[in-house]
Amino acid sequence: MHTLAIDIGGTKIALGLVTDGKLIERAQIPTPRAQSAAQFAQVILTCAEQWLPKIDNIGVSTTGLVTKGGISAINPDTLAFPSPFPLAQALESLTNKPVAMLNDAQAAAWYEFVRLETPVKNMAFITVSTGVGGGIIIDGKLHQGGAGLAGHIGHISIDSQGPQCGCGQTGCVEVIASGTAIKKASDAEFTPPISNIDLFEQADSNPVAETIISHSAQAIATLCCNLKATLDLDVIVLGGGVGLAKGYLDRVRKAIQTRPSAFQIPVTEAIGNYDACLLGAAYQFKE
Repeated sequence: MHTLAIDIGGTKIALGLVTDGKLIERAQIPTPRAQSAAQFAQVILTCAEQWLPKIDNIGVSTTGLVTKGGISAINPDTLAFPSPFPLAQALESLTNKPVAMLNDAQAAAWYEFVRLETPVKNMAFITVSTGVGGGIIIDGKLHQGGAGLAGHIGHISIDSQGPQCGCGQTGCVEVIASGTAIKKASDAEFTPPISNIDLFEQADSNPVAETIISHSAQAIATLCCNLKATLDLDVIVLGGGVGLAKGYLDRVRKAIQTRPSAFQIPVTEAIGNYDACLLGAAYQFKE
């Protein structure tokens, strides 16, 4: 089976040709401004035109809330979609291929669950990237919820006195721990501003950089412990550009180890690496 996999994030869209579960070819474009579903779909398909003659289906993973009607933004600061945004229908119309679409972190959660070396029944995937998202597996099944909201764990509030999140709540994990939040905190400290990549590179020798990154990791550790307390998970898988950055997982693990033993949980690195969401887009066709 040949699948066109599409992963839509706040800053980039990754595309890949996935054959029999393996990523064969890959491309990437900046995320365009979402004016209409047809316009957005056409930009994507133009980039993937060399693969279209050979594909059997299209799998999409995307930031935001995914329903049968389309995509809507939980946090417009990450990526604003006009509502409704029927991207799956637009892709089907333009290609005449079957399209399956999931929230990006839900898709990645399913991929990571299928690929676990040691099978478990209950797992969560957390991506720390432009935003913070997640996917939850309960009793071996992806839990989406009636409205598709399940797994939007970046919008669990952990600080009632914290900053306001783009979703409208206060002190969400996303507004404290995401790559966007890290960059905002970094920009307030460094002149001229530095990138998040430079921030991580400086962390070993710069206490300010270390403090900013550790603040994010502590928030993710709190989220992990909260998920353990709520769902009694067996394991959590961590991914995303920040989640996979050098030393970040170790910081999260160390923070979890300071919590009461009942709430501690193993956290492992995403097998799909930076392409877990992209591979998850294709793995929707693997029940």
